[in-house]
Amino acid sequence: MAIIIPGINTTDEGEYEKKLRLAEHVADLIQIDIGDGKFTPKETLGPETIAKFPSSKNLEIQLMVFHPLPHVDKLVILPFVSRILFPFECKNNHREIIYRVKSHDKIVGISLNPETAVSALIPLLDDIDYMQFLANSPGPSGQTLKEETYDRIGEIKKLDPTLPVEVDIGVNFETAPKLVRAGADFLVSTSAIFNAPDFFVAYEKLAKLASKTT
Repeated sequence: MAIIIPGINTTDEGEYEKKLRLAEHVADLIQIDIGDGKFTPKETLGPETIAKFPSSKNLEIQLMVFHPLPHVDKLVILPFVSRILFPFECKNNHREIIYRVKSHDKIVGISLNPETAVSALIPLLDDIDYMQFLANSPGPSGQTLKEETYDRIGEIKKLDPTLPVEVDIGVNFETAPKLVRAGADFLVSTSAIFNAPDFFVAYEKLAKLASKTT
């Protein structure tokens, strides 16, 4: 089974707060994307907005930026931020980022773009708490999941069966059961639930699909 994490990716502060409050009704963990407009096509809302709207639930911040460290320093001081993800393809030193996050008792993970080999993570497996596969190129929500994602989950599970694996992009009612069978532990859903006619019905349906092990 896997846990569904509502994902928020927006450039609008009003939309951010609306989606955050909706997600707080159904999930204990919510993912917020921060894009710099370079690693990603568009720049999203940043740490200042996250700090402006404290959450009653735990937030996972996905840093889709080339230089995570300045963002990390602003995020680790927020009590409602529990997990921070940063991209393997960033330009800062990986271990320095991991140290900064863990020194504030936060959970740290690394995300891999589709073109990055799973084996690239081997030197860092003992340092991270979990990892994430981006199932397509970093960017706006609504993209499709690349088929090779299922095999990539199997690759990392062979390297470290105990490492929690998260998948972002293309998580929907069709792909969620397949991702669970492949071994995913966390699934980030954005457009499948927030663009549905009824957010609560969509989340419940997706959560049920993700709870099945066969």
